[in-house]
Amino acid sequence: MATWSPTPPHKKYGVAIDNYVSKLPCGVNLQIGETVQILEECAGWYRGFSLRNKEKKGVFPASYVHLKEAKVENIGQYETVSPVENPTVLEVTSVLREWGQMWKRLYVERHSQLFHTVKKLMLELIQMRRQLMSGTLTQDQIRELKLRITSKIDWGNRKLGLDLVPRIDGEVVDVDRTSAVQLYQVHIRSQQDTQNSSSRGTVRKSKKKVLSHHLYFILKNFACNVGEDTDIFFSLYDAIENKFISERFHVKLTKNGLPVNVERLHSLSAFFIDLGNQDLARELYMVAHIFRIGKMVYSSGESKKSSVQYRRPYGCAVMSIQEVLVAQADQSEGQEDKEFLMKVYSCNNENEMWQLHENIIRKQLGKVNLQGSSYDTIVSFPLLLPAGLQANNRSSRDLTGMVVSMSLLHGELAQVRQENAFLFNKGVTLVRKLGFSDVIMPGDIRNDLYVTLERAEFEKGGKTTGKNVEVTMVVLGEDGEVLQECISLGEGELYTSEYQSYVLYHNNNPRWGETIKLAVPIDKFYGSHLRFEFRHCSTKDKDVKKLFAFAFTPLMIGDGTTLQDRQHELFVYKCEENVKFHSPAMYLTNLPSSGEDTIGTIGLSEGGATFPRSPKETFVISTVVCSTKLTQNVDLLGLLKWKAHPDRVQDTLQRLTRVDGEDIVKFLHDILDTLFAIMDENTEKYGKQVFQVLVFIIDMLHSEKFQHFREVLDTYIQKHFAGALVYKELIASFKRTLDTSVTSGMDKQEQAQNMLKAIEYIFKFIIQSRVLYGRATCGQEAESFKDDFMTMFTSINRVLAQPVEALLQVQVTLLKYFHSIYDELLRLFDLHEVARFIANAVDSIPLDHNMTLLNQTKLKCIEHTIKANIFRETVSRAILLSTCLRHLSHHMRQKQELKLGVAAVGDIIILIQELSHDQSMSSVVQENVQLLVDSLLELMFQGVMTIDRTGEVAGHYVSCLIGLLGLMNEEHYRCLLEGLTDRKKLRDFLLRIFIVFRELVKQDHFPRDWVTMRMLTNNVVLTALQYFSQALTETFLFMFDQQLWSSYFGLAVAFLTQASLQLESFTEAKRNKILEKYCDMRVPMGFEILSMWQSLGEHKLNFLPGMVGSFLEISLVPETELRKALIPVFHDMMECEQATRGSFKEVECEMIDKLDILISQDKGDDEYRELFHSILLDRVQIENADWQETAGSFVNSMTRLLERLLDYRHVMKGSENRDKRMGCTVSLLHFYHSDIQREEMYIRYIYKLHDMHKEAENYTEAGFTLLLHAHMLNWTCLMLPDDEWYPRQQERERKEKIYVMVIEYFDKGKSWENGIPLCKELAEQYEKKSFEYAKLSHILQTQAHFFENILTELRPERPFYRVGYYGKKFPFFLRNKTFVYQGQPYEKIQDFSQRLQTEFPNASFMTHNLPLDDEVINSDVEYIQICKATPVPNDSEILQDQTVPEKIASYYRANNIDTFIFDRPVHKGGKDENLFKNMWLERTIMVTTSTLPGILKWFEVKSVQVVEISPIETAIQTMDNMNKELRSLIHQHTTDQTRGVQILSMRLNGVIDAAVNGGISKYQEAFFEDDYINAHPEDQQLVQRLKGLVMEQVSVLESGLAIHGKLAPAEVVPLHRKMVEMFTAMKASLAGQNSPSLWHTQKRLSVASAPGALGQRSSSIPSIPPSPEKKPASPLSKSLQSPLFPVKTTTSKTYAISTQPPASVPTTPASAVAPSPLLPEKRRNSTPNTNNTPADTPVNQSVPTHVSRDSVLRHGSDPSLGITRTQSPDRTDNRGFSLNSTTTSSASSITSSVSQAGGDDSVPPALPARVKRASAVSLQSLDSGLAPSPPLTPNRAVPTPASLQSSDTSSISSTSSTDTNGSVDSSTVPPIPPKPSKVRPLPPVPTTLEPQVSKSFGRQGPQPAFFDCTPLVPAKSGQTPRIPEIPEGSQSVYMSPSSVYMFPTSVYMSPSSVSLSSPPPLVEKKKNQQATAQQTYKSVPRPVPTPRKSVSDNR
Repeated sequence: MATWSPTPPHKKYGVAIDNYVSKLPCGVNLQIGETVQILEECAGWYRGFSLRNKEKKGVFPASYVHLKEAKVENIGQYETVSPVENPTVLEVTSVLREWGQMWKRLYVERHSQLFHTVKKLMLELIQMRRQLMSGTLTQDQIRELKLRITSKIDWGNRKLGLDLVPRIDGEVVDVDRTSAVQLYQVHIRSQQDTQNSSSRGTVRKSKKKVLSHHLYFILKNFACNVGEDTDIFFSLYDAIENKFISERFHVKLTKNGLPVNVERLHSLSAFFIDLGNQDLARELYMVAHIFRIGKMVYSSGESKKSSVQYRRPYGCAVMSIQEVLVAQADQSEGQEDKEFLMKVYSCNNENEMWQLHENIIRKQLGKVNLQGSSYDTIVSFPLLLPAGLQANNRSSRDLTGMVVSMSLLHGELAQVRQENAFLFNKGVTLVRKLGFSDVIMPGDIRNDLYVTLERAEFEKGGKTTGKNVEVTMVVLGEDGEVLQECISLGEGELYTSEYQSYVLYHNNNPRWGETIKLAVPIDKFYGSHLRFEFRHCSTKDKDVKKLFAFAFTPLMIGDGTTLQDRQHELFVYKCEENVKFHSPAMYLTNLPSSGEDTIGTIGLSEGGATFPRSPKETFVISTVVCSTKLTQNVDLLGLLKWKAHPDRVQDTLQRLTRVDGEDIVKFLHDILDTLFAIMDENTEKYGKQVFQVLVFIIDMLHSEKFQHFREVLDTYIQKHFAGALVYKELIASFKRTLDTSVTSGMDKQEQAQNMLKAIEYIFKFIIQSRVLYGRATCGQEAESFKDDFMTMFTSINRVLAQPVEALLQVQVTLLKYFHSIYDELLRLFDLHEVARFIANAVDSIPLDHNMTLLNQTKLKCIEHTIKANIFRETVSRAILLSTCLRHLSHHMRQKQELKLGVAAVGDIIILIQELSHDQSMSSVVQENVQLLVDSLLELMFQGVMTIDRTGEVAGHYVSCLIGLLGLMNEEHYRCLLEGLTDRKKLRDFLLRIFIVFRELVKQDHFPRDWVTMRMLTNNVVLTALQYFSQALTETFLFMFDQQLWSSYFGLAVAFLTQASLQLESFTEAKRNKILEKYCDMRVPMGFEILSMWQSLGEHKLNFLPGMVGSFLEISLVPETELRKALIPVFHDMMECEQATRGSFKEVECEMIDKLDILISQDKGDDEYRELFHSILLDRVQIENADWQETAGSFVNSMTRLLERLLDYRHVMKGSENRDKRMGCTVSLLHFYHSDIQREEMYIRYIYKLHDMHKEAENYTEAGFTLLLHAHMLNWTCLMLPDDEWYPRQQERERKEKIYVMVIEYFDKGKSWENGIPLCKELAEQYEKKSFEYAKLSHILQTQAHFFENILTELRPERPFYRVGYYGKKFPFFLRNKTFVYQGQPYEKIQDFSQRLQTEFPNASFMTHNLPLDDEVINSDVEYIQICKATPVPNDSEILQDQTVPEKIASYYRANNIDTFIFDRPVHKGGKDENLFKNMWLERTIMVTTSTLPGILKWFEVKSVQVVEISPIETAIQTMDNMNKELRSLIHQHTTDQTRGVQILSMRLNGVIDAAVNGGISKYQEAFFEDDYINAHPEDQQLVQRLKGLVMEQVSVLESGLAIHGKLAPAEVVPLHRKMVEMFTAMKASLAGQNSPSLWHTQKRLSVASAPGALGQRSSSIPSIPPSPEKKPASPLSKSLQSPLFPVKTTTSKTYAISTQPPASVPTTPASAVAPSPLLPEKRRNSTPNTNNTPADTPVNQSVPTHVSRDSVLRHGSDPSLGITRTQSPDRTDNRGFSLNSTTTSSASSITSSVSQAGGDDSVPPALPARVKRASAVSLQSLDSGLAPSPPLTPNRAVPTPASLQSSDTSSISSTSSTDTNGSVDSSTVPPIPPKPSKVRPLPPVPTTLEPQVSKSFGRQGPQPAFFDCTPLVPAKSGQTPRIPEIPEGSQSVYMSPSSVYMFPTSVYMSPSSVSLSSPPPLVEKKKNQQATAQQTYKSVPRPVPTPRKSVSDNR
């Protein structure tokens, strides 16, 4: 059997290569790319853990892991594994993982721009990581790639707000080997580098001044149709000075455009090197001159090549270099150089060729022509045209010019060559400047002469046309031979022996402007001359060039200097091709070259016969000499040849100081040799002057231009200097100059300053001279030399010791350059002597002077000394350290030059930190650190306390302190504390330390993203505190010092709770790095605090209750072990206070106060609450027998407070959590008020709740909230202190101010009834108490305004909803509780549900209102149950008074309510076709904890009562309500005959029309039969009452018809006649049967319960169709049938249409009936009145006018009526109505209607806004005047207007369902389909249910209006029918609820009558019948319009 074995080191680390999901209990899941540490292996399995979760160890397959090489440390239980990879690769991997998580979060939070930026950056890092791991890059490429990677990482971290990574040369700093000071400096540099990074993550160039620049140029394409071989010359041109500043880059092309030299096909590139900063500031242009090589006159037709080739001008192209600089600045990294098109221009006159480039630059376009091109001559180097040109719409045939690319590189040429080696490997050409560069490099040897052919003038010679002049130039040596290959037309092509100019056609005054370079060897330069031969190129005599003249000039002039850099006008001599011309001696010795030539007249006459000169002909050239070997300076030449004229030496030395520096550095070696030779020749005579010249030369080398020649000087001193005796004169001159400066004037001081600037090289010359002398003499005169040297240092010390202002500049200069001689002194003196020299010099400076500049320079000198090599040596450092610290401590104590002083201290700490890593230096380091501690530690503590933290010194100062503390070990701390023997000094020292450490913990000194620096600081502080706490306990415990101990505890708490140590708030990568490096520093500090607390003993009471908050804050740190250790401290505190004071009230109060604050600061969690409760409760129960009950109660209270505070914090953010925040706030408010009686906390949360209400514009609730505070105040003059809300004022003033605010809020919230009592109370105070009549007048006006608003202002209806929250996931204040919510104005249940869905996105919404079992209540899922709730008014007396205006009554129906009801239908007994027989209502009565509205828009239900209402009581209530409503309408129209009759018409028609009055027959079947009376004898009175109500309705209808006929307008008369006819038949029927007639009608009745006192719409209860077994209707009944629409029989399609009445139509009020015996007597005796005025009913108001509260609770009607949107997937029309072609209707739909009462609106889907305008049809059932009756088959039709006819017929259906326990599912109650007896006719389907108001309506009186019944457009098979648009101008009406039961019940259903729920069992049994037969209903009756005068206003 295989066993587990430890893995070898090479198998310790791996990476998951695929996702692995383990099904083993001991398995570990892996994700691809996840790293694992492997502990054991066995048979193809590994055991280990993921580095992401080190706590969980388990097994995983070996095949899923790729092993990688790793380094293993501490093999065994505590082993650590780290991969052996490139650190940059590891960093990229870590960064990508960390960024990946943040990247996803950016997407979720919609930070699109940053999301795409990070994505691009991550892809680039992945690509570069791949390149880095490829192993194919060179070291230079790797180094460059690393820098780019780290730059991108730093830039990305900054953009994402991550931490700054300190780096040195791109590598992450090793903190263990870096001091705090150096780490601070690295952070500063890294921050600057990161800020300098561009948006592409590339590092911008350093701001360091760059002196050299190089322009890289590539010719990529040539697109000019030259037709012959071509020469192109590129050069840089200064447009300001009108001169070329560079040599020329020469490109030779064939006539096909290819390079003549095939090897250069791919390398037509050049570097224009050594451009200076001044050059870039010029207006530079790249100029290209183009010449064709061929015939004099080009003819494109000739193909034969001529034997003689001429250089002829073709054109020119220019481009500004500024375009290159701008393009390069905008160019992305890695992108190829941008390409430019240089257009080629030619001149109108070729004689202008010399200035063609100037004309182009100046845009003198009249003198130039743009060249065309031919496709055949477009050549691309190497292959293709640039993409930008190829993409152009123009044809490439239209291109003209050259395509080039240019880029600028910076730095020395050697550096550029190293960094861009690939560019130089292509055979690139180097093009120099014309002259020396700004920086002359040593070894840069040049000997170049540049000759420019300017112009010439020739005589015509009797010819009418000018000559075709060609100039040939050759260089001839001293022997007369032509020097070979020394002439260059331009760089890039081979040198030639002669130069031929380009030819200008027929021009005797040619101008060329062409520059030629001559590279004449230095040994042949002397005696050489230039000869210019002028030839006429005839176009007649082919292939003939005739020589006609020449000119010449020597290269050297008579005094030995070269040609001057200027123009030279040469003589032109006539000549021919003969032998004499080829003998240079003939003209050199006899003829002058120019007017400046020294050749005499004799020579001119002797040579004149041979070579005559024409005075009218001239030839002008200009020359520039650029040579390091030749000079044009006579003074310099005189110095070098001083022996020829020894008498001129002093004059020559004096003039040498005026020689240009370029000439000096060129001949530096020779000049120095000459100077020291002169000094050796006569020291006394020339020594002083030579010393001054030497100082001048050295000082010159300090300039930027010649600084590189300092290396030349160093080389000269080491290898070439031979003045062994000059040291004596140099020492003497140095001492003499220094001594003279003390006693002489300013001129001597200036000499001394210049000398001191050169002190480095003077000492080098002195030391080297002495070394040479010692070698030559074997060390003779060594003592004499030391004495002389000591005297020189004595002079130095004397100068430094003079505290006079006159010597300040000399002293400053001396100290500035003093450090430069240290290394030279070590060549002759030992470390001790040199250190003593330096120390004496520094100590000679007085400490008490006040010269700031001298102090600054001295500190800089000390800093340079610390950085010098001598300070690193132990022997010398022992001397220098004490000296440096003495001066540094003095200045730090005086706070002088802190920046420089701190920098010097930092350098010392850095050096000692480096030495500490060397074990052999441990004892020395120990001594050095002790010296630092003794000298600086106390000063630095004082400095940190007083320093300005915003200054730039603060961070460096703190880093020095941290670095010094980091160097200290246990011995240093022991010595430090032992040295503080005095108790007071020790106390002050510790107190100062604790204060400083607390400042450090705040960490304002370092930016927030400097995590590395912060962690190092915390680690040092933690270590130091462990040592200092020992001194605290040993010295200040017995003799207790509370201030010191309090300071310690404050520091410890601040340390532990600082943000930098809260690891749980960091990313996983950051957290792991900190834990790996430092562990969790909170844990050791926490246990240290606990130890110190336990050591206090009897002194603990001194810290109570002050330390309660501190320990509470510590215990809230999310570290389990720390919490378990610290929570018992609270019991200790309670016990301590209980034992001393008899209670722990102060601990309790402090804990409550601090807990509220700390939890709000996002501290604490549920784990802490559980630990707090369990640990403290256990301790209390075990150890506190005497006060166990009190302590246990306290622990429980604190636990409840924690629970509430955590819930409050959880919902603090997010607008979707606003209601949660309010609920949490009220929970806390009640807790502080009721549970623990904390008034100040109670008031605090009152105003928090007020602010939330105000922000949400809940003004009424905000007013009620402020009233809580107002009720706590009295009308007294007691002065109250100020707080965060009010100033100091009297109690009555504060209460008055609150009242005024509350009144204002009630006014904004339209709750004027609540504001009036406050106005009255204020009025009484103003009138009778304070006599403030002005305020009284104002408040009375406000009160009057409120009364007026009540009667005039519109107040929208606000629905109520019952909401239950079930499941353990809800907050405690919601968990398993039921609430009643007040909705927003006009808010439907769908909108309300959607609002809750937003607030609880994870909750599941239940679709029923059945009681819930324990499984749901105790589940971990959130469940929400919603239904409508009907308010039960408290002020029934007001509602019973018919004289109360409707707007007043409507307020009391829905305000100040704490009782609500909702109904659920329950079927009892067996199955019966008449559902009225066994349908009971289960009424739930809920009482809330407070009335609505209140301080919230919802309150918890505190009690629930369930009662049942019998079927007959329901019928009585329905009939009674309708009768009362009819009476009310009749009364209104009787008293106000101007009122419109629309509502009255609908009510009367609805009752009279037999089509909707079939309910009476059902009532008769159900309750009037003998069987029912015999079975229910107790209901005898109820039966009689129901019969009486039926008969009572007849008389009411008669009165109604009378008033209707009196008021009906002409257009309503037909309707009135119809109603009279039907009423007559109805009376006859009733009279014939002597009982309520069994009316039968073919129409379904829509029966809706009046909302009663509920203020809500009622549900639709459709009537029940008759059973097939029933007898047919009587002829009388048939004669009474009068459908409004003709009926067409069809069964082709059925649809379910559900809608809702509009928001603007009032519903029918309900009244109470005879009370049930189940109710108390008080409720039975309530007698309602009816006096509702529909016209006064406000919009959306459905509350009955008169109703008894008790009757409503017992017999109240169904509260809901509204739109139902079926949840089936069928489409909805554009008005929100659902069209379902699959549902049917049945008689059991009455069950669906009733089931919706109050509790049937569970989670309906959201509805569109337009639904609010839907037709207002309130279906009365339980409270209607007539009970529903079953529809009968029609046998006649009443004629109706043609506009109302419908051509399409459909049936309107709905579904219902019954649950398993017999009750009806409130959300899905489909009807029970009856067995069809025969095919029933289908009524036409109304295609729109939204009424359209007539345009003339409301202006010209009432008009009849009807529902628009445009038919549905039949759809194709399988599609939903389409509803056509409503015709413009169609009339419709907003109908009052009383007319509802005139309409088919299937038209309007309650919101949840159609659902997705599965059908009930009863429906399942009959689904076959449903599939085969459809139930049909009568057509919708014609409605009567309602006056719409204020409809638009109400909306």
